[in-house]
Amino acid sequence: MKKILLLSGLFLVLSIATLAQTAAEWNKQGVDHSKKFEYKQAYECFTKAIELKADFAEAYYNRATVWFELPANTFPNIDGCDDLKTAKSLGYKVKDEVMKKFGCL
Repeated sequence: MKKILLLSGLFLVLSIATLAQTAAEWNKQGVDHSKKFEYKQAYECFTKAIELKADFAEAYYNRATVWFELPANTFPNIDGCDDLKTAKSLGYKVKDEVMKKFGCL
């Protein structure tokens, strides 16, 4: 009986570990979605990356660029300009041309 419980517990731990993704993995998944023009899924992946790592500048940048591709009011509680500014403040090299392109200067 103890072996069964031990094996069940080990299986549960391994299952949870394989489901857990890192911020970098969520960011990569978001990039993959955006390459396929799946912007809503990409946005959600970048948001998960940011939830796991609040100072993930690249994920903020990526989420911003995807936000501008979505139809208006898809995610009304977030502003792409805010994400660009956050990415820049965290050290991501956001060019002024990009800020201007999206009207964020």
